[in-house]
Amino acid sequence: AATDAPAATDAGDPASADTSLDPVKIGLIAQDEELLAFPEVRAVSQAMVEYFNAELGGIGGHPVELDVCGAGDAPEGHVACAQGFANADDVNIVINAGFLSNSAAASDILAGAGVPTLTLGNDFVDYLTPGVFTVDPGLPGLAQVFFVYAAENRGITTMSGFIADDPAFLPFIPVLDAIAASQGITVTEWVKLGFEPDLTGPVSAANTDNEGWVFVLADGAQCTAAAQAVQTVGYDGELFANDLCMSQDVAASGVLDGWSGPVVSSAPTIDGPDVAEINRILDTYGSDGVQTGGLAGWAIGSSIVARDVLEAAGAADANRVTALEALGSYSSSDVLGMADTVSCPGPGDWTGACNMAPLMITIVDGFFTAPDPFTQLDFTVLDFLLEG
Repeated sequence: AATDAPAATDAGDPASADTSLDPVKIGLIAQDEELLAFPEVRAVSQAMVEYFNAELGGIGGHPVELDVCGAGDAPEGHVACAQGFANADDVNIVINAGFLSNSAAASDILAGAGVPTLTLGNDFVDYLTPGVFTVDPGLPGLAQVFFVYAAENRGITTMSGFIADDPAFLPFIPVLDAIAASQGITVTEWVKLGFEPDLTGPVSAANTDNEGWVFVLADGAQCTAAAQAVQTVGYDGELFANDLCMSQDVAASGVLDGWSGPVVSSAPTIDGPDVAEINRILDTYGSDGVQTGGLAGWAIGSSIVARDVLEAAGAADANRVTALEALGSYSSSDVLGMADTVSCPGPGDWTGACNMAPLMITIVDGFFTAPDPFTQLDFTVLDFLLEG
């Protein structure tokens, strides 16, 4: 039977955890070292744990403790963190915040050790590995939402695609083409963009007659260069970008005004659901470095789900078996900043897809706004990827 998670949004009569009791641990693999880093995950997760302990009675009255293993941007550190948690008898759920191949490498070890895992939706394997779940629609969701939203909300039938000229991104082109076609959209071209500061040349070669342009880029610097090139070219159709492109600092610069794209949570928005409560929690319990942008929304949701799961699994008496059972049957409409339904497992073979509804935002005057509701997706349209 599904587990109805206790609401995590009521700030009414705070109940503090009993610090005389043994802590209940949540493991976190944080990619916050070296070049490609997401420091907001550690900071936000810690703020959420402080909130749990101060206002929600911890877990079953026991204080929650965040056990963090920091890693860099190569798989070796993530493998070491995963092995450490696999060997730790007092860690019964792990939030795996590794990026791309780092996530898969760590999740493989955690799943093999029977450790319930909440991971970042970097790749399709994250949704197909038993014992691994995500509250982020991730790349499978992003692969759909551009075209579902563009067709249903903007009436678009033709698009140009721009994609980072990187081996990690290019295999997604046929997937994106197939999903676009399923929504009645023809992607007439894919323009590969490098990482030079002036991308006017390749962007100016794209078809300005297409009704929409979609950008699947690697980071904020590449996004800024692409946006400046779009301004130079003077394209006036609909503009869409992925979440890696629309970082908070790039949006604040104003170069993306009028662009739309998906985020996992309403945390970075100014007018989405739960925004006031998210800001209150982070302002009250966050460190100076806490922020709502980047992967903050995912960290909020994953922390809430991890707490709910351990409470349902027996709190201080939880073990990996009971935690995996609770996570595999999790259902809640009270995950801060996320869609009304976060429910595990996902449909069909996509068992890890606990959240199938990203929020499409539009950037206005440098701020993320949420004029439309969460966009519900159907992961089974990706079943063609599993054939053969």
